[in-house]
Amino acid sequence: MITYSVSCIFCKKTFEVVEGTRKYALYKRNMKGKFSCEDCDSKIEREARKGLLGKL
Repeated sequence: MITYSVSCIFCKKTFEVVEGTRKYALYKRNMKGKFSCEDCDSKIEREARKGLLGKL
């Protein structure tokens, strides 16, 4: 499998992008783009859900 090491824009940790995943496809299209790790993705999603449910 092909992997790339990418730095998270939020926590600055290095994480691996594995071939066959959505992030891998995004990375291959734009190697200079900004990416976030799975932990930060879940935190962002959790905060977005809290904000959405707070409006209901």
